[in-house]
Amino acid sequence: MSNTYFRQLPDLEYPSLANDRQSSYDYIKVKNFFKRGVFREDILNYYVSFEKYSVQGDERPDGVANRIYGDETLDWVILLANNIINVREEWPMSENDFYTYINEKYTAEELSYIHHYETLKVVDSKNRLIQPEGLWVDSDHSVSWLDSGVQKTESRLKSFTYLQHEMELNDNKRNIDIVKKEYISLIIENMSDIMDYKKSKQYISRKLKKTENPRIINPK
Repeated sequence: MSNTYFRQLPDLEYPSLANDRQSSYDYIKVKNFFKRGVFREDILNYYVSFEKYSVQGDERPDGVANRIYGDETLDWVILLANNIINVREEWPMSENDFYTYINEKYTAEELSYIHHYETLKVVDSKNRLIQPEGLWVDSDHSVSWLDSGVQKTESRLKSFTYLQHEMELNDNKRNIDIVKKEYISLIIENMSDIMDYKKSKQYISRKLKKTENPRIINPK
Protein backbone atom coordinates (compact mmCIF):
# COMPACT_ATOMS: atom_id res chain seq x y z
CA MET A 1 0.00 0.00 0.00
CA SER A 2 1.42 3.38 -1.00
CA ASN A 3 2.83 6.07 1.26
CA THR A 4 -0.18 8.22 0.33
CA TYR A 5 -2.41 5.97 2.45
CA PHE A 6 0.05 5.78 5.35
CA ARG A 7 0.43 9.56 5.39
CA GLN A 8 -3.29 9.75 6.14
CA LEU A 9 -2.92 7.58 9.22
CA PRO A 10 -3.11 9.64 12.42
CA ASP A 11 -0.34 9.59 15.02
CA LEU A 12 -0.13 8.23 18.54
CA GLU A 13 2.03 9.46 21.37
CA TYR A 14 3.05 6.10 22.79
CA PRO A 15 5.02 5.43 26.00
CA SER A 16 8.65 4.72 25.25
CA LEU A 17 9.54 1.38 26.86
CA ALA A 18 13.02 1.13 25.42
CA ASN A 19 14.69 1.79 28.76
CA ASP A 20 13.19 0.96 32.16
CA ARG A 21 15.02 3.86 33.67
CA GLN A 22 13.37 6.39 31.39
CA SER A 23 10.96 8.88 32.79
CA SER A 24 7.30 7.92 33.07
CA TYR A 25 6.63 10.89 30.84
CA ASP A 26 8.79 9.75 27.90
CA TYR A 27 6.67 9.31 24.76
CA ILE A 28 7.45 8.63 21.16
CA LYS A 29 5.25 9.52 18.21
CA VAL A 30 4.21 6.58 16.01
CA LYS A 31 1.68 5.94 13.26
CA ASN A 32 -1.58 4.37 14.42
CA PHE A 33 -1.64 1.27 12.20
CA PHE A 34 -4.73 0.01 14.05
CA LYS A 35 -6.73 2.82 12.47
CA ARG A 36 -7.99 1.25 9.25
CA GLY A 37 -10.05 3.03 6.66
CA VAL A 38 -13.25 1.60 5.19
CA PHE A 39 -15.65 2.79 2.51
CA ARG A 40 -18.90 4.45 3.46
CA GLU A 41 -21.86 2.07 3.58
CA ASP A 42 -23.82 4.06 1.00
CA ILE A 43 -20.95 3.69 -1.48
CA LEU A 44 -20.51 0.00 -0.74
CA ASN A 45 -24.22 -0.67 -1.16
CA TYR A 46 -24.54 1.41 -4.31
CA TYR A 47 -23.49 -1.17 -6.88
CA VAL A 48 -23.21 1.35 -9.74
CA SER A 49 -20.22 2.86 -7.88
CA PHE A 50 -18.15 -0.14 -8.96
CA GLU A 51 -17.16 -1.91 -12.14
CA LYS A 52 -15.48 -5.23 -12.73
CA TYR A 53 -11.81 -5.49 -13.65
CA SER A 54 -9.49 -8.38 -14.50
CA VAL A 55 -5.91 -8.02 -13.27
CA GLN A 56 -3.60 -8.43 -16.25
CA GLY A 57 -0.40 -10.48 -16.15
CA ASP A 58 1.89 -9.36 -13.33
CA GLU A 59 -0.02 -6.13 -12.56
CA ARG A 60 0.28 -4.93 -9.02
CA PRO A 61 -2.25 -2.72 -7.16
CA ASP A 62 -0.28 0.44 -7.96
CA GLY A 63 -0.23 -0.55 -11.64
CA VAL A 64 -4.00 -1.03 -11.69
CA ALA A 65 -4.48 2.34 -9.94
CA ASN A 66 -2.27 4.01 -12.53
CA ARG A 67 -4.15 2.35 -15.41
CA ILE A 68 -7.61 3.24 -14.03
CA TYR A 69 -7.04 6.55 -12.24
CA GLY A 70 -3.74 7.75 -13.69
CA ASP A 71 -2.32 7.80 -10.16
CA GLU A 72 -0.39 4.84 -8.76
CA THR A 73 -0.60 6.23 -5.21
CA LEU A 74 -4.31 5.35 -5.18
CA ASP A 75 -3.45 1.67 -4.87
CA TRP A 76 -5.05 1.74 -1.41
CA VAL A 77 -8.42 2.45 -3.08
CA ILE A 78 -8.00 -0.74 -5.14
CA LEU A 79 -7.20 -2.77 -2.01
CA LEU A 80 -9.98 -1.34 0.17
CA ALA A 81 -12.55 -1.85 -2.60
CA ASN A 82 -11.76 -5.57 -2.44
CA ASN A 83 -11.18 -5.81 1.32
CA ILE A 84 -7.59 -6.92 0.71
CA ILE A 85 -5.41 -6.74 3.81
CA ASN A 86 -2.60 -9.15 2.97
CA VAL A 87 -1.46 -8.43 -0.61
CA ARG A 88 0.86 -11.41 -0.65
CA GLU A 89 -1.99 -13.81 0.18
CA GLU A 90 -4.98 -12.13 -1.46
CA TRP A 91 -3.60 -10.60 -4.67
CA PRO A 92 -2.88 -12.80 -7.75
CA MET A 93 0.72 -13.99 -7.81
CA SER A 94 3.03 -13.08 -10.66
CA GLU A 95 4.04 -15.92 -12.96
CA ASN A 96 7.46 -16.26 -11.29
CA ASP A 97 5.98 -16.13 -7.78
CA PHE A 98 3.32 -18.66 -8.71
CA TYR A 99 5.76 -21.26 -10.00
CA THR A 100 8.07 -20.68 -7.05
CA TYR A 101 5.08 -21.22 -4.74
CA ILE A 102 3.86 -24.48 -6.32
CA ASN A 103 7.38 -25.92 -6.66
CA GLU A 104 7.95 -25.34 -2.95
CA LYS A 105 4.55 -26.82 -2.02
CA TYR A 106 4.44 -29.86 -4.36
CA THR A 107 6.69 -32.30 -6.16
CA ALA A 108 6.36 -32.60 -9.95
CA GLU A 109 4.52 -35.87 -9.46
CA GLU A 110 2.08 -34.43 -6.93
CA LEU A 111 1.14 -31.63 -9.33
CA SER A 112 -0.15 -34.24 -11.78
CA TYR A 113 -2.39 -35.96 -9.21
CA ILE A 114 -6.15 -35.41 -9.41
CA HIS A 115 -7.23 -32.82 -6.86
CA HIS A 116 -10.99 -33.00 -7.48
CA TYR A 117 -13.75 -33.58 -10.00
CA GLU A 118 -16.35 -31.07 -11.16
CA THR A 119 -19.63 -31.64 -12.94
CA LEU A 120 -20.24 -30.60 -16.53
CA LYS A 121 -23.58 -29.20 -17.64
CA VAL A 122 -26.25 -31.77 -18.51
CA VAL A 123 -29.60 -30.89 -20.14
CA ASP A 124 -32.48 -33.05 -21.35
CA SER A 125 -33.97 -33.22 -24.85
CA LYS A 126 -36.03 -30.10 -24.09
CA ASN A 127 -32.94 -28.17 -22.96
CA ARG A 128 -33.98 -28.30 -19.31
CA LEU A 129 -31.13 -28.25 -16.83
CA ILE A 130 -30.46 -31.65 -15.25
CA GLN A 131 -27.02 -31.01 -13.83
CA PRO A 132 -25.27 -27.63 -13.38
CA GLU A 133 -21.57 -27.31 -14.06
CA GLY A 134 -18.93 -26.62 -11.47
CA LEU A 135 -20.12 -28.80 -8.57
CA TRP A 136 -17.40 -30.72 -6.72
CA VAL A 137 -18.25 -34.42 -6.72
CA ASP A 138 -16.67 -37.85 -6.28
CA SER A 139 -15.15 -39.66 -9.26
CA ASP A 140 -18.04 -42.14 -9.40
CA HIS A 141 -20.74 -39.46 -9.53
CA SER A 142 -23.51 -39.80 -12.12
CA VAL A 143 -26.91 -38.24 -12.73
CA SER A 144 -30.11 -40.05 -13.78
CA TRP A 145 -33.37 -38.67 -15.14
CA LEU A 146 -36.43 -39.62 -17.12
CA ASP A 147 -36.37 -38.06 -20.59
CA SER A 148 -39.63 -38.47 -22.59
CA GLY A 149 -40.29 -41.73 -20.80
CA VAL A 150 -36.75 -43.03 -21.30
CA GLN A 151 -34.44 -43.53 -18.31
CA LYS A 152 -31.05 -41.91 -18.91
CA THR A 153 -27.86 -41.88 -16.85
CA GLU A 154 -24.74 -39.86 -17.52
CA SER A 155 -21.45 -39.30 -15.77
CA ARG A 156 -20.22 -36.03 -17.14
CA LEU A 157 -17.26 -34.86 -15.09
CA LYS A 158 -14.05 -32.94 -15.52
CA SER A 159 -10.95 -33.74 -13.49
CA PHE A 160 -8.63 -31.08 -12.11
CA THR A 161 -5.03 -31.77 -11.18
CA TYR A 162 -3.33 -30.02 -8.30
CA LEU A 163 -1.61 -27.76 -10.82
CA GLN A 164 -4.90 -26.83 -12.50
CA HIS A 165 -6.53 -26.25 -9.11
CA GLU A 166 -3.77 -23.91 -7.94
CA MET A 167 -3.86 -22.03 -11.26
CA GLU A 168 -7.62 -21.61 -10.95
CA LEU A 169 -7.32 -20.29 -7.37
CA ASN A 170 -4.75 -17.75 -8.49
CA ASP A 171 -6.71 -16.72 -11.58
CA ASN A 172 -9.89 -16.24 -9.54
CA LYS A 173 -8.09 -13.52 -7.58
CA ARG A 174 -7.77 -11.56 -10.81
CA ASN A 175 -11.48 -10.69 -10.76
CA ILE A 176 -11.71 -7.54 -8.67
CA ASP A 177 -14.00 -4.56 -8.16
CA ILE A 178 -12.94 -1.06 -9.18
CA VAL A 179 -14.41 2.18 -7.83
CA LYS A 180 -15.50 4.32 -10.75
CA LYS A 181 -13.45 7.45 -11.34
CA GLU A 182 -16.28 9.83 -10.53
CA TYR A 183 -16.37 8.57 -6.94
CA ILE A 184 -12.65 8.88 -6.18
CA SER A 185 -12.78 12.41 -4.76
CA LEU A 186 -15.60 11.34 -2.43
CA ILE A 187 -13.58 8.31 -1.30
CA ILE A 188 -10.51 10.44 -0.53
CA GLU A 189 -12.57 13.02 1.36
CA ASN A 190 -14.33 10.31 3.33
CA MET A 191 -11.02 8.63 4.18
CA SER A 192 -9.64 11.86 5.56
CA ASP A 193 -12.67 12.22 7.84
CA ILE A 194 -12.38 8.60 9.04
CA MET A 195 -8.74 9.09 9.98
CA ASP A 196 -9.55 12.05 12.23
CA TYR A 197 -9.71 11.43 15.96
CA LYS A 198 -12.86 12.29 17.87
CA LYS A 199 -12.76 14.12 21.19
CA SER A 200 -11.75 11.88 24.10
CA LYS A 201 -9.49 11.86 27.19
CA GLN A 202 -6.54 10.97 24.95
CA TYR A 203 -7.37 13.58 22.29
CA ILE A 204 -4.68 16.13 21.45
CA SER A 205 -5.65 17.08 17.90
CA ARG A 206 -7.48 15.68 14.89
CA LYS A 207 -4.37 13.72 13.92
CA LEU A 208 -2.81 13.02 17.32
CA LYS A 209 -3.80 11.39 20.59
CA LYS A 210 -1.82 10.15 23.59
CA THR A 211 -2.16 6.62 24.94
CA GLU A 212 -2.14 5.83 28.63
CA ASN A 213 1.27 5.26 30.21
CA PRO A 214 1.24 1.96 32.17
CA ARG A 215 3.99 3.28 34.46
CA ILE A 216 1.63 5.99 35.65
CA ILE A 217 -1.44 3.75 35.88
CA ASN A 218 0.44 0.88 37.59
CA PRO A 219 3.54 2.40 39.17
CA LYS A 220 6.07 -0.05 40.58
